[in-house]
Amino acid sequence: MRPKIVFFGTPLFGQIVLQKLIDKGFDVVAVVTQPDRPVGRDQKLTPSPVKTIAKELRIKVFDPASKIELLATDSRLLALKPDLFVVASYGMIIPLEILEIPVKGALNVHPSLLPKYRGASPIQAAILDGELETGVTIILMDEQMDHGPIISQKKFVLDPAETTPTAMVGFAQFGGELLARTIPNYLSGKISTRPQDHTQATYTKLISKDDGKVNWQENNTQVERMVRAFNPWPGVWTTVGEMALQLERELKNQRRQNLRLKILQAHLDNGTLSLDSVQVEGKTPISFADFTKGYLK
Repeated sequence: MRPKIVFFGTPLFGQIVLQKLIDKGFDVVAVVTQPDRPVGRDQKLTPSPVKTIAKELRIKVFDPASKIELLATDSRLLALKPDLFVVASYGMIIPLEILEIPVKGALNVHPSLLPKYRGASPIQAAILDGELETGVTIILMDEQMDHGPIISQKKFVLDPAETTPTAMVGFAQFGGELLARTIPNYLSGKISTRPQDHTQATYTKLISKDDGKVNWQENNTQVERMVRAFNPWPGVWTTVGEMALQLERELKNQRRQNLRLKILQAHLDNGTLSLDSVQVEGKTPISFADFTKGYLK
């Protein structure tokens, strides 16, 4: 008999992992995801990617907005008699009372080689640190963040030109495959868990808008990594005036000096930072060459 799984996830990462489970024939009886959020200029309420696919597949959906609401779903989750929870980028701390519902516990798909890069932004952290080797870890969850024992883990190479969106898709596909191979062996008792070495744990932060502000005292390599890591959010930016100072050029119009200048794409050319495309606040993206022609003397 196929194990009954309740899936917890919200963004595209979770959607890809969920789709992999469905494609592999697993019985996902319900999905728990974040509630609809306002998106875009018109702030239209939009379902999460995980909710979207669950609705298409007619899978039962719970979308609690808080820990209290999540705890209030306990009786409905219990009624499903799940064998296992699977968590992939859910976005909310799951209380122990909920984690203890399934007979076989809750597995988490984490995009790093735990205990390295616990927390909210492991993919961005790996890019910022220039990691060339990384991986995915499946853990048995406990009440602490990314803390539980390791069930399976697999390394892979991180392309040095990787951005967060492209890396995230790769991590999710790789993690979904690893999860699909792991679940049957875990449920049949063929895999022994091993505790993480907590003395080696490193932590990542919840990224804020301010993290995208360029500090021009940083070296060129770090700025280029920022452009890839903080794509698409929060983005990497400076001001038109600061860019003029870096290039030792004058502005054609001094009133533009405080406008934000978003760096969309950049690359390193023998250690020199070359900007490829940028976007001035309130304008459409342009090449850096066109920016210099239009804004600088």
